[in-house]
Amino acid sequence: MTSPAPRPRRRATALAGLVLGVLLAVTASPAFAHDELIGTDPAAGTTVETLPASLTLTFSGVLLTDAGATEVSVLDSSCTPLADGAPVVDGTRVTQALSGEATGAVTVLWRTVSSDSHPISGEFAFLVGDDGADATCEAANAPRGDGSTFDATPLLIGGGVIVVGAGILAAVLLARRRPSRED
Repeated sequence: MTSPAPRPRRRATALAGLVLGVLLAVTASPAFAHDELIGTDPAAGTTVETLPASLTLTFSGVLLTDAGATEVSVLDSSCTPLADGAPVVDGTRVTQALSGEATGAVTVLWRTVSSDSHPISGEFAFLVGDDGADATCEAANAPRGDGSTFDATPLLIGGGVIVVGAGILAAVLLARRRPSRED
């Protein structure tokens, strides 16, 4: 008959299980690197003398070019649309032609589908003229389209808790395991 394992060995086994659980939680997490808007022309928050003929949005990854995958709405401070035609997608850039007259705040609302098939959206504003007006179109603050986005944070936290919990449980079970009587 063999004697039970010494306590330091049990502690080492429990610690190894805990470390394994933490490593699984860290490496099993999905990537957070979705494409994002990295630049605009005109730049967000800047002032231009006159409404440009077009605006450009630059993203961190190539965008899908399927019909309806990219939408750009450009509104002056009285909610008058300024976009002229459909946006043109070329790799990581979206160009939207503009027409009309605008003075004051111009709000740009955009929605597109990134290369990883996730819809992304946002808005920004720039000023036209030097009158200092900064009131934006009220419609820009209203919900638009389905506008829903998937927030994976609760799932990641829950998954991490489950994986760490499973690691701790495995460590406890390994530490409590008794040697077999076959020896």
